[in-house]
Amino acid sequence: MCRYPPGLIRNRGMTAVELLFTMAIAALVMALAVPNFRDFVQNNRAAEEANALVGALALARSEAVTRGVPVTVCASTDNETCADAVDWSTGWIVFTDVNAPIGAVDVGVPPDTVLRALPELRNGSELTADANFVSYGANGFLSNGADVSFALDIPDCTGNHNRTISVNLQGRGSVANAACD
Repeated sequence: MCRYPPGLIRNRGMTAVELLFTMAIAALVMALAVPNFRDFVQNNRAAEEANALVGALALARSEAVTRGVPVTVCASTDNETCADAVDWSTGWIVFTDVNAPIGAVDVGVPPDTVLRALPELRNGSELTADANFVSYGANGFLSNGADVSFALDIPDCTGNHNRTISVNLQGRGSVANAACD
């Protein structure tokens, strides 16, 4: 006894040809999407890390003008003192730099105060500079005496996803894309 009238037999599922065709389309879409997604992730990682540094520099400049005292940003390995190095990958601190020498956290009267500490970069990124600290005077201008530039290299970089951060004598920071190594 047949449940369905002749000609109205219901098929359930799909044929092997339909399944293979669907899988081929899915593979094609994935082949096109994965490289673009990788570029998207690299670009966002570089932008995030560059913006963290630019934000710290902007904070230092703003605090120097607001407080009327020098404020410095330097590389740090312990979030409390400056690392006398041009490798900033280990993190950096922003601090009031009232006591000499400029570019070092001192305990004089009044003591220098750490305003913000940022941790080391993630995922093996490297940040190097041509100075071991950036110091802003009470007028918001650099007191280093020269422009400062940073090079941010992210791992497994392709295209132009690295960044160059430049700080001019007026204290303004800018970010530009840089070619991968």
